[in-house]
Amino acid sequence: MDKDMTAFDGQVAMVTGGSSGLGACLVAKLRAAGARVYHCGLPDPTDGAAGAEPAGAEPAGDPDYERLDVRDAAALGRFVDRIAAAHDGRLDLAVNAAGISHASARVADLTPETFAAVMATNAGGVFHALHHQVRVMAPRGRGAIVNVASILSRRGAPWVAAYGASKHAVVGLTQSAAAEYGPLGLRINAVSPGPMDTPMFQRAMADIGDDLSKYAGGLPAGGPADPATVAELILFVLSPGGAYLNGANLIADGGTTAA
Repeated sequence: MDKDMTAFDGQVAMVTGGSSGLGACLVAKLRAAGARVYHCGLPDPTDGAAGAEPAGAEPAGDPDYERLDVRDAAALGRFVDRIAAAHDGRLDLAVNAAGISHASARVADLTPETFAAVMATNAGGVFHALHHQVRVMAPRGRGAIVNVASILSRRGAPWVAAYGASKHAVVGLTQSAAAEYGPLGLRINAVSPGPMDTPMFQRAMADIGDDLSKYAGGLPAGGPADPATVAELILFVLSPGGAYLNGANLIADGGTTAA
């Protein structure tokens, strides 16, 4: 990608879900491109189930990382305020990448608790983040936000109804916010990845074993994407090169849903 399209020198950025997978790639790439990046998240759970105990390492010694659950609207608000206070009220860029999945199950077998937990994290977490991000960005009349959805935001798929519903909600929130705040100078878009080689994908594959019929959305011929590739697309959307994008939902799935 052209360097001019990925240079964020002096920009202030926020990433939710920045401790793992795509979010961690975004933190690294935005920093490499010159941005000051604050990020929040939780360690990877042992599986996609609600209430799973955390496992794995958190970013060690990173003063711009905060352990934070995106379901906690007040905590997200304090995090955004901390960023803005450190930069004279500025927040230039944001990516909302925090999300969870759930074990494969048909609708009749999904528990209400699982459905509520997935919606609260994937849709509610994006709403809480947007609520506070636009509160800071709108008075300054500029800012770019990307919400991470999924190819399951385009169509339903068996076995993952809660996850798919939550990602449809992410796109709806994105489009509504783009319509509301575009006239004020903000750009708010969604990027919908297909399968990526992340801890969430690895947990999903372990859950279904050899039964690929349970893998929602299908797999591209080349296998799951390197999340760094999707991160590059998100950087473009945030950059001046994406200036005419607002309210879009960009599909990055290696052609999985093209057929």
